[in-house]
Amino acid sequence: MKKLAAVAAFGVALLSGAAFADTMENAYGNTIVITYPNGASARYHFNADNTFGLHAPDGSRVMGVYAIEGDQVCLTPNGGERACTGYVGGKNVGDTWTQTATDGSVITVTIEAGRADSHAHGHAH
Repeated sequence: MKKLAAVAAFGVALLSGAAFADTMENAYGNTIVITYPNGASARYHFNADNTFGLHAPDGSRVMGVYAIEGDQVCLTPNGGERACTGYVGGKNVGDTWTQTATDGSVITVTIEAGRADSHAHGHAH
């Protein structure tokens, strides 16, 4: 359940703005790093085929699908429940910003160049 909680915390915390596709397109082939208030971090890999992989803080991996719907991004982990949040547009590799997570905590979001964890990109092993 910890890994699904990590998806849910991100799900309400990722990404609001007018330009929607750009941030997600800039994430393809790169890594979105979410850093929680306790210093733990999760690494997300979003793919053009609307799949994502998550390397959770506890070392587990979660795969799933995402959709951009209006001004929301919705993540559905395999075997888990869908979670939606506001979508932040206009972000590029190297950008860092803060957002409010589903639990009300403030998280830091960064788009890092490349994929440091090649196992978390939409393929179950």
